[in-house]
Amino acid sequence: MKKIELSGLKVSEACLGAMNFGTSTSEENSFAVLDAFVERGGNFIDTSNNYAHWLGTGDESETTLGKWLRSRGGRDKLVIATKVGFDRHGEGQGLKKEQIEYWIDQSLKKLQTDYVDLYYAHTDDPATPLEETMEAFNNLVKKGKVRVLGASNYDVWRFMDANTVAEKKNFTPYSVMQQRFTYLYERSDIAPKYKFNEATSRERMRFLADRKIPLVAYSCLARGGYSVPSRMPENMITGKRMQTLSEMALEKGVDASALVIAWLVNLYRMPDCTRVIPLFSSSGVGHFVENLSGCDINLTDEEMEILTNA
Repeated sequence: MKKIELSGLKVSEACLGAMNFGTSTSEENSFAVLDAFVERGGNFIDTSNNYAHWLGTGDESETTLGKWLRSRGGRDKLVIATKVGFDRHGEGQGLKKEQIEYWIDQSLKKLQTDYVDLYYAHTDDPATPLEETMEAFNNLVKKGKVRVLGASNYDVWRFMDANTVAEKKNFTPYSVMQQRFTYLYERSDIAPKYKFNEATSRERMRFLADRKIPLVAYSCLARGGYSVPSRMPENMITGKRMQTLSEMALEKGVDASALVIAWLVNLYRMPDCTRVIPLFSSSGVGHFVENLSGCDINLTDEEMEILTNA
């Protein structure tokens, strides 16, 4: 798997999501998926301080990843991303200075490391002044606990406002965005389940391309719906676009999910598109490796145009 530049970090062109590690994905299976990812050249791993609190305490993902890091070594070859700001059983909500300072130390302890490569604001906190939030994050960078900052589930204008504050105060800005994004479009008459995680719009994509900000795309495989149609979320528009994807997958002899991954990692080649890093996972090695193979699928310019413009 190729390595690309992400705000000064050298990362694999796909990111492994550790959300369910230690909860619905057992520790044994989590370790197996992590090993398979690294064996195939992967080094970019995503977690959070609250994953997966709806299935446990919220400590499981970082703790499981920390155990794996300790047992395998090679921390300097990996790029670890985690997050702060979301509620977990009544604690952890918000981006006040004390929250950020407390939770980075908790994350470092669970991950069994002394720094994280990429630290996200997991969601916006309108109740806290942006200057307080950005100064707190900047202090973590100065102390060496964090290398790069990112924002997830932010409105574009709030992302811009945060970076305007950072620029005026000479703080480290957000240089990565994580947002929901996949190949299919969504129906406008069905609201997303959660208000905060709206899908990446064409306007957002153009903004990111203009500012040369990479997009880490979560929920990029639509809950497995490309491979198993019954799993496709009801708000996805299938129709011609899905037909085009399915026909090309059949023609190339690949799974539709792997073709989505191929399209995402090559999307930067299209006009008004930024570099996209697909973030995905699986509870089993076989399915995960099949999806990961999308990084090795060659797509011609014509094929990219056909898929993009369907």
